[in-house]
Amino acid sequence: MPLDPPTMKTWRFFIIIKRRKREKIRCNGHRKGLRNDHELVQSIAQHVHEELIRKLPSSMKNLIGIDSRYNKVIELIGKEKDDVRFIGICGMGGIGKTTVASRVWEGIQGEFEASGFFADVKEIFEKEGIVAAQKRLLNCMRIEAIGFSNENDGRRIIHDSLCNKKVLLVLDNVDTKVQLQNLAGEKGWFGSGSRIIFTSRDKNLLHEWCGENEIYMLKGLEQIEALQLFSLNAFGCLNPEEENVNMSKEVVGYCDGLPLALKVLGCHFRGRPIDIWRDDILKLKRGLKKDIFCKLKISYDGLDRMDKDIFLDIACFFRGEHVDVVQNILQHCDYNAKSGIATLIDRSLVTLNENGRLEMHDLLEEMGKQIEIEKSPYDPDKRDRLWSAKDADDVLTQEQETETTRSIVLKLNSQYNILDKHFERRWRDLAFSNIRRLKLLILNGVKVPIVTKIPISLKVLHWMFFPMKNLPLEDKRYYKLVQIRLSLGDDLKHVWQGNKRLENLKSLHLSWCRNLEATPDFSGAPNLEILEIRNCYNLDKIDPSLVCHKKLVALTISRCARLETIPSKLEMSSLQELKLEECDKLEILPEFGECMRHLSSLTLCVLPIKELPSSLGCLVGLSELKISRCHELTCLPDSIHGLKSLTLLDVFSCPSLLAYLHLFSSLTSLTSLTIRNCYLMGPFPDNVGHFQWLIDLDLSDNNFVSVPIRIHELPRLTSLKLYGCRYLNLLPELPSSLRELHVPDCKSLQDASNVNNVVSKLCYAFADSSMHDGDVFQMYMAGETIPSWFNLQEQGDGVSVPFLDNCASETKVLALCFQIYGYWNGPFKLQPSLIFNGKSINKTSIQIRASGGNSHHFILFLTNDYSHELLPRNCFELLIPGHNLMKVKSSGARWVSKGEIEEFMKSEPEK
Repeated sequence: MPLDPPTMKTWRFFIIIKRRKREKIRCNGHRKGLRNDHELVQSIAQHVHEELIRKLPSSMKNLIGIDSRYNKVIELIGKEKDDVRFIGICGMGGIGKTTVASRVWEGIQGEFEASGFFADVKEIFEKEGIVAAQKRLLNCMRIEAIGFSNENDGRRIIHDSLCNKKVLLVLDNVDTKVQLQNLAGEKGWFGSGSRIIFTSRDKNLLHEWCGENEIYMLKGLEQIEALQLFSLNAFGCLNPEEENVNMSKEVVGYCDGLPLALKVLGCHFRGRPIDIWRDDILKLKRGLKKDIFCKLKISYDGLDRMDKDIFLDIACFFRGEHVDVVQNILQHCDYNAKSGIATLIDRSLVTLNENGRLEMHDLLEEMGKQIEIEKSPYDPDKRDRLWSAKDADDVLTQEQETETTRSIVLKLNSQYNILDKHFERRWRDLAFSNIRRLKLLILNGVKVPIVTKIPISLKVLHWMFFPMKNLPLEDKRYYKLVQIRLSLGDDLKHVWQGNKRLENLKSLHLSWCRNLEATPDFSGAPNLEILEIRNCYNLDKIDPSLVCHKKLVALTISRCARLETIPSKLEMSSLQELKLEECDKLEILPEFGECMRHLSSLTLCVLPIKELPSSLGCLVGLSELKISRCHELTCLPDSIHGLKSLTLLDVFSCPSLLAYLHLFSSLTSLTSLTIRNCYLMGPFPDNVGHFQWLIDLDLSDNNFVSVPIRIHELPRLTSLKLYGCRYLNLLPELPSSLRELHVPDCKSLQDASNVNNVVSKLCYAFADSSMHDGDVFQMYMAGETIPSWFNLQEQGDGVSVPFLDNCASETKVLALCFQIYGYWNGPFKLQPSLIFNGKSINKTSIQIRASGGNSHHFILFLTNDYSHELLPRNCFELLIPGHNLMKVKSSGARWVSKGEIEEFMKSEPEK
């Protein structure tokens, strides 16, 4: 969006003053200040960037009353001072501490060398421990968090990493001195000008750590602000209609200005008829009017029974878990989980973070647990849900039956392993059979064998550190189990013995059960759909009932070092996905039966196999074939011709298969082809290369001098990856459809004299072929200096690009180049964003990776379809999130005119 004329006038004045200052200094013979045009441009660009960031609207929309609170914290921060300050934001739960801290962090982070927001410190400490929290802090500051395993080293590394930097750090929701001592022990841990912000309900804690004058006591919203926030959530506007004003004010009056209550109640009343409003307002009037739980519970009471159950399950058990995992568990417990979670999100009772994990406010979690406890405050056996070891102990040690308890979830992390010893004698060999309606049992970290009988009602069983030799299942007894997940069970030898009645079992997951000897008899589990066996090193026998299972959909066998054979022929008519990975002794694959028509994905990774079965051609529905690091594999069967449905072929580090490239000619449906690290040198056979549907081609880490396939004959190719092709010295003619080109770590190409020619040709071809607005070409290649073809060049992570009045009509493409230097060599890939005048306009699809300090270019060609947003002077920057050791050293740009493109096309020979 163009800036207003007064702002532009201010910047022009600033530029004039800077120029005059520079000329005056130059005339006086001084060497201080702005010494040359480059420093002038840098100074102006920095000022413009800071002004843009400051003036951009916050991404935190619809925050009523935030400005006054933001300004109060900014006063405490005192940005103009060079001292180190600890600032506390204090207030009751739901008052908006995290929101205010987030707004402050977002508003001023650009003024610091390093910044980070550590959300919910309390939860990380409780669930993962001190060391994990210290690593989380370093990660949020974009500092590599490896190499320490105790809190003393963690404190030292935090100090050493930040003591010379101007830091802005928010530690959200701290509640103990131990947390502060291990994350921000002293002001000397941070460089001059640093600001560390803490949010907490505990005023005494903040008073001790920050000082009395460095604490902002956050209060509730004023009456007008509260009414606006409620109205925004109830009616979608800041002010209610006249007929709704009185009732709205009445609801607002009970909320005491608490933003969380106003938002939750607003969402609750949204779209409800007037009689429901009256009833719920009466509920607010009754009883504990000042109790926040009473206010929040109105929204809970408005849910139907199943949604209430889902809310309580999340509050008691699953906060912070991935939504897919929770949906899967609850679905197996007979809940309509997907719909229910969507309802909870719509009512603002649950949120979904950017990583797909379910979150909720602390107060809502406390309210959910309180609702469950109030069902029977003194008798846990009369509650539906148990999540504490003490309550579970009360239920397990009684002799009478209970028909109330339906879910027990115990998650004992390393901090609480002492509980195992405390309850070991009391829990050993106790039975769950007295809990007649138990559906969900999750025991993570419980290392004592507390189960001797599994109740027939149980549907989901998860047990980390499983402590028994086998599951205590009885013969001829019908079980309702749907999902079993056992891990880290060193004592487990047989999952079950003999034929057990498990007609409802859908998924079985076994991992890190080192002494597991064989898979069980699956004939009693005819509806099993998913079987995963990982890191079971002593597994050496697959029960014959598995290979003819008719309902299995996905099978994974990974890192089973002693497994030598899979019996007989696979006759699994429903199987869609098969993964066999890192089984060191599995030299022969089983044959595939003709009924295996539904298998769509086959992955073979690090296996000592010498050949693929000739029956591979029976897999007529196979769409993905991945073969990785099977170094002994020396041939492919002719039956590969029968894989007419194959769209993805991925061959990694299997050099012996190069002799069989001619067999690929029949795979005419391929859209993605990968041949990586196979020592490929010569050209493809003549009958290969006409993949008319190919979209992605990856030939990385090979030894060819020129690309061994006729790239320009692939009309739909959009992505070409040539990572680490060290001897590549010439790029081939490329198709006009190409939109991504990856050629990093190709040193011979970098030294070639045709880089300018390559870049310009790619740009002209892109400009000529681009058919729609928003089209982008991206390229990642090795290079020490910006190619001279980019006629606008500057040092730093951005380049200033002029836009004259005739640019819109005379130009078609803007070409940008950013020189990236990686000071760190690691496995992670980073996804940069293009920033245009302070606003992100393009999330790039290419992921960059550092490579031991080598310099690379990130090049983009953009169609000129946003010219209405351009100013006479524009700043384009490349932002690399996720790591502070990746730097943009210099930047370049060039407008490509329509005349240039026409000249290029005339000079090109007819295809």
